[in-house]
Amino acid sequence: MTTAPSYVSIVEHKGVRQFVKFVIVGASSATINFAVTNVLHFVLHVRLVPNAVTAAFLTSVVNGFYWNRRWTFKEARGNSAHSQGVRFLLVNVVGLILTNTIVLSIVALKSGSVHSLADFQQLAMNVVSSQAKETYGPLLVNGALGCATVVVAFWNFFANRFWTFRH
Repeated sequence: MTTAPSYVSIVEHKGVRQFVKFVIVGASSATINFAVTNVLHFVLHVRLVPNAVTAAFLTSVVNGFYWNRRWTFKEARGNSAHSQGVRFLLVNVVGLILTNTIVLSIVALKSGSVHSLADFQQLAMNVVSSQAKETYGPLLVNGALGCATVVVAFWNFFANRFWTFRH
């Protein structure tokens, strides 16, 4: 008779430990991302997409690289920090494109009625130009960022584990 693996044996698995550490680092990066996005867009009135979202994302990438290299994937520190940094940045550029697309799509779709592709394009352009700012607030922006964060976290973990910090 076989027994189910215990919680301890699952957590001891290297990949699971790395993922838990990655989620902790990601939570700190997400906090930075949300804070910078909200300050830039709602306090300093910087355009949401791509400006505020991009600046916030890049700020959180620096945090993520530092802690992932130092803690999550520490066994890969023997490899060149420069090449890992370039790979990390490339992985996160894909993540940035995904984040901007998801945030823009959610905010545009939720801030107006869409009956055609032309309606969506107009709403998206209004969000990009901040012309529709009065039709969405922090709750919608942060909800969209939350959705994007969940999607992008999986892409980032697997791409970084198997490419950036490959050991």
